[in-house]
Amino acid sequence: MSDDKQLRVSIGLDSAPPLTVRLTASQLDALRGNLANGGWTEVEAEDADVHLNLDKVVFLRVEKDDQKVGFGL
Repeated sequence: MSDDKQLRVSIGLDSAPPLTVRLTASQLDALRGNLANGGWTEVEAEDADVHLNLDKVVFLRVEKDDQKVGFGL
């Protein structure tokens, strides 16, 4: 997978709706690595910087395909 491709990632939190961000593969790998440590971390997404309390994350969902809208798919 090319590292510059943006992946759509939903971050599930225990007391809030999922947060959806676009991350590169290396950013996603870093986030996954930091989950084991817990505490606070900063995620630099495509359109925003997000500060996350990793102790509150309950799931990560990574979209496999680009979303498509319209007819003739």
